[in-house]
Amino acid sequence: MDPPEEPFLTILHSVQAHEIAVAPWQIIVLVLLLAASALVSGAEVAFFSLSATARESLGVKTDRASTRILKLLGRPRHLLITILVLNTVINVSAAILAALITESVADGLGFSRELIFALEVVALTFVLLVVSEITPKLIASRYPVPYSRRVAGPLGILYKFLYPIVALLAWMLQSLQALLKRWWISNGPEKLSPEDLRVMADIGKAHGTIEAEEHEWISSLLEFGDTSVRAIMINRLDIVALPTSATFEEAFKLIRTTGHSRLPVYRSHLDDVKGILYAKDLLPLLNAPQARMDWYAKVRPPMFVPLGKKLDDLLTDFQQQKTHLAIVVDEYGGTAGLVTLDDVLEEVVGEIQDEHDEHAGDLIEMITPGEYRIDARIPLDELNDELQLSLPTEDYSFETLGGLIFHLAGAIPEAGDIAVHEGLHLQVEQVENNRIRSVRVRLLMPDGRDAPKDRTPGQSEGP
Repeated sequence: MDPPEEPFLTILHSVQAHEIAVAPWQIIVLVLLLAASALVSGAEVAFFSLSATARESLGVKTDRASTRILKLLGRPRHLLITILVLNTVINVSAAILAALITESVADGLGFSRELIFALEVVALTFVLLVVSEITPKLIASRYPVPYSRRVAGPLGILYKFLYPIVALLAWMLQSLQALLKRWWISNGPEKLSPEDLRVMADIGKAHGTIEAEEHEWISSLLEFGDTSVRAIMINRLDIVALPTSATFEEAFKLIRTTGHSRLPVYRSHLDDVKGILYAKDLLPLLNAPQARMDWYAKVRPPMFVPLGKKLDDLLTDFQQQKTHLAIVVDEYGGTAGLVTLDDVLEEVVGEIQDEHDEHAGDLIEMITPGEYRIDARIPLDELNDELQLSLPTEDYSFETLGGLIFHLAGAIPEAGDIAVHEGLHLQVEQVENNRIRSVRVRLLMPDGRDAPKDRTPGQSEGP
């Protein structure tokens, strides 16, 4: 018995035995259609990938190709519709012609039409994707100017030929867009609330589509408009100010020791601020200092804001009044604090440190491992970071270590007072004018014992 023939030989014998009615012009036209589809697909990417610099360079040139490119880009909506119409017509024509060829092949070989058509769809889809979409678009995106120059001529001719159809489609699309816009505004959903955006940001972070730093920025922006000046201002007790009775030498020494370029100037007390002194306004007097200064002539008008002013409104005021500093006043008109433009920006971009700022590490002094002397002004968030703690700062109505002790004591504490909270043994060391200056902090284990001396802060004890 003869061995079975291979599938290729079977098909070859079938072709020899049957007459396949496929005209050569059909193959040629199909190839030309695929090539035209590739050129048109690449033209879409090439034209709309031209940068502003490339367009400017084309505008300097006077050749026909450059003129045609700029003319086509002058009406981008019409250009895009022209390209899409051409691409659609070419691809549909290629699909119809491929179907006719496939039908002739199926009839000639005696194969099932359904099977051959299924194979034709798969093959044609693959060819269109690779030859007419992916490859030309990759080339056009890499060489947009040369590609645009080569297709600008034929595309310009086709643009004029199809202009009536393109103009009609453009008008219909504009009308539909306006109708949908009116319907969306009147019947569509309301704008997303900050809470909706916050939830979306949390979901994005959980799924990894938003980085942790990006999530923090989004959260800061969402909270920016709800944050008041009270939350970020420099407290009245920390304000460095200059009395009107000060001499030039005293003012210069204060500027040099504090590093501040702007100082509030008050007359008799801090509730009577008369203006803001800019350090640069004293530079002309360095070579000839005056014994008695007329500060009223040197200071600039102060800007006053209430405690409850929102940060977005404050930022607008800073921009309009072209100033970087404002005096915060309470409901009685007294000075409650001071706020700067840097304080506002830090709420969005994070901490902005300069050579004069105090770092969190500078406020903490380690006495022994697990025991520290800490400045009561340190923010609790920074204390968490420095000592690897987990104080629930979001649940507190205060922000500093001193505020925590005031909250726990329920009264004005005295030196030597002790409090225990969240695994911390807190002992007040120094109080000045009813204000806590320094605190001795000792880390505790959950059972109240001192934390092991050989472990990092916040680390749990092993079994």
